[in-house]
Amino acid sequence: MSDGIVLRADIHYPTDPQTGQAATGPFPVLLSVTPYGKKAPPPAAQIGGGATPYLIKRGYIEAMVDVRGTGASGGSFEMFGDRQTQDGVDLVNWASTLPNSSGRVGMFGISYLAINQLFTAAAVGPDSPLKAIFPVMAANDFYRDAAAMGGVPHLRTIRAYGAVYTLLNVVNPTLELLAPGGHPRPRSGGLTAVRQRGRDQRRYFGPLVADAMKGGEVAYDGTFWDAMRPDAVVGNIAANGVAVFLVGGWHDAFQRGAPLNYATLQNAFAGRAEHSPMKPGQPVSEKIRLLMGPWYHVSNFGGLHLNSLQLRWFDHWLKDDPDAAMTGSPFTFQAIGSSQWFHARDYPVAEATPTRFYLSPQSRLTREPVEDQCAVTLNYKARGPLAGRSLEQWTLGLNSFFAAQRGGRIRYDLDSRRLQRGALTYTTEPFDSPTLLAGPITLTLHATADTTETLWVAYLDDVAPDGASRPLTQGALLGSHRALDPDRTWYLDDGTVLRPHHLSTRAAVQPVVPGELTRYDVEIFPTAALIAPDHRLCLTLTTYDFPNLVPTKPSRRALAGGHYQVHQGGATPSHIVVPLADPDGLA
Repeated sequence: MSDGIVLRADIHYPTDPQTGQAATGPFPVLLSVTPYGKKAPPPAAQIGGGATPYLIKRGYIEAMVDVRGTGASGGSFEMFGDRQTQDGVDLVNWASTLPNSSGRVGMFGISYLAINQLFTAAAVGPDSPLKAIFPVMAANDFYRDAAAMGGVPHLRTIRAYGAVYTLLNVVNPTLELLAPGGHPRPRSGGLTAVRQRGRDQRRYFGPLVADAMKGGEVAYDGTFWDAMRPDAVVGNIAANGVAVFLVGGWHDAFQRGAPLNYATLQNAFAGRAEHSPMKPGQPVSEKIRLLMGPWYHVSNFGGLHLNSLQLRWFDHWLKDDPDAAMTGSPFTFQAIGSSQWFHARDYPVAEATPTRFYLSPQSRLTREPVEDQCAVTLNYKARGPLAGRSLEQWTLGLNSFFAAQRGGRIRYDLDSRRLQRGALTYTTEPFDSPTLLAGPITLTLHATADTTETLWVAYLDDVAPDGASRPLTQGALLGSHRALDPDRTWYLDDGTVLRPHHLSTRAAVQPVVPGELTRYDVEIFPTAALIAPDHRLCLTLTTYDFPNLVPTKPSRRALAGGHYQVHQGGATPSHIVVPLADPDGLA
């Protein structure tokens, strides 16, 4: 690299089917940069490891590189950051000069590899060899997408992620050492150096988890998370002319991020404020596409052949194949509860009307607020029934992936009625006709509390006539993190919050005043679901997402013993805003 550090790569060339020797080309190069190891064993290989024969056989050179400080590469590891972005730029230029290269480069990969693509494509400049990327399951804002939800850390997820990283960075250098014809040892000292690589990872993640747990700087948005925020730079990709095919999942760990990346890119192309909602009818670029479905982070994508989509994308932008061009609406998605594909241009979806339902007595969600104000009590509990969909989401969908491999049932379809025990629930009347829910969701609560901190966790389910409650999505908010960023929050013309963006910095923290009526705007992560006739929507309101959300130690002390009074009706009615559309209008 430009600073003298050596990164290690595996390069795979197309072969001549007659001779078995490397074909002469020239061929475009597909680049992946992975922290999981070029020789990662399953299931880590599902998110970045090993060659992709489907693409190589069809005329692409593939180069897979270990991120610095991981695998067999030199240097010290940190998650993303300026140095790693510069590595990406250097690697693009290097890949374009490989033997038999056509000089054009694409990037692809899932998860960390996808986020790396966004940072690299934003930094390469307009005349780079990088012409197209295909990021699958990429974050928009690592803090808000995955590290915390509404200011509540996913401590167990962060700890598990660090443990997996550490394990892979012992396993993969060992595999590199043992592989015939493998790379030189990652550091002098053989297996001793491999053990040192593991210690390096623990020294990175250990203090991070400890700081978050004690309520240190990592528990808040700030400088540490800035390096993991593609949101800050992704608009540059449009200026650089790089074609972007985004893939996201309604059950993904970065569920929130993919549609926001799409909106930011299209706004940048149209010359609009990048972090605003797209304006219906605004210009959209053929170089920016989004595909979403009811998928987890590790997924078989419902049988969708992702490699064939990648091939078509790269054939068009790297080989100038006009027959591979993709036309039609740039935002295509599959909804939970349907195998049908829906098509849109904008995010939020212009055809989906933000519809307000009010929290009302008798556990009802009503179209109009009740006239007389009343309140219902919610007591703070640190834990409760296991949240199945949430647990599956934050373990990256591995159980669902392996179940699908065996032809088994996908876990997000499980009944979640057990979560409603001891919680507040609110249910709509049955829907008369098929209705598509598509886009961002906001729950606005007006409540009092007798503690200086509150915690709100909201689940939205699709309830069948037999009572089965299928989980769709969820959101959470730590009460002290309720302050909104007015420049990043999306509002309707009447001032209704369409999508809240909380500041979540230490400076913006506002302790709850006991006894004072307080407003909380809870971001419920976006989704798409087809609600069948006679089905209902159910909002479950509680104070835990077990075992995923873990408040910091100071927050737990402030939350203990809390009693909340949630207002219904009257002058300050609590309500949820849900985007609803006629599915035929998006077919």
